Amino acid sequence: GLMEKSGCMGLVIGFESYDEQGLAAYNKTPNNLTSFEKQIKLIRKHHINIWAAFVLGHDGETLETLNKTLAFTIRQRFAFAAFNILMPYPKTEVYRNLEKEGRLLYDGRWWLHPDYRFNFAAVKPKNMSAEELTERVLHMRKKFNSLPVILLRLFAWHNLTNLTRLPFLLQMMLLFRKETFKKQGMKFGVRNEV
Repeated sequence: GLMEKSGCMGLVIGFESYDEQGLAAYNKTPNNLTSFEKQIKLIRKHHINIWAAFVLGHDGETLETLNKTLAFTIRQRFAFAAFNILMPYPKTEVYRNLEKEGRLLYDGRWWLHPDYRFNFAAVKPKNMSAEELTERVLHMRKKFNSLPVILLRLFAWHNLTNLTRLPFLLQMMLLFRKETFKKQGMKFGVRNEV
């Protein structure tokens, strides 16, 4: 209640995965898919929008779990959703494990490799190819940010309780959509002309 009274309009929540195996992979075992639904309802009770963040491409993930994640985000009508591909950052446990397994792409240095592009997979996932992961995540971004889904999200009941928010939310959703597609495939360290 205090967040609502303070004027809070939204929260970023790192769901990380909409898959029980994925939650375990990210050490989020206290969370489960049932608790997500309850927590979302509680937040919505206070008319607060949610920016959902996901990390996609863990070892238990399949094309089917990616489809379920997309369906969940649309069904929940999140104001925003970030579909991020698992990135192996140097000196992390994830990086070391993937390096030992020989699953790092771009010579294990994606951030310096001239062929790496923003929002592309930099690891070999277990249940799909790197290309499939990259393409499916792009599809998820396109679908979630399509105009029909933006309108569906915009006119969710929790937004209709305060109609003064609608123009602001629409402007932010369209800006988020533009920025999401603008970055896709961008080279690192190179200025891209618009």
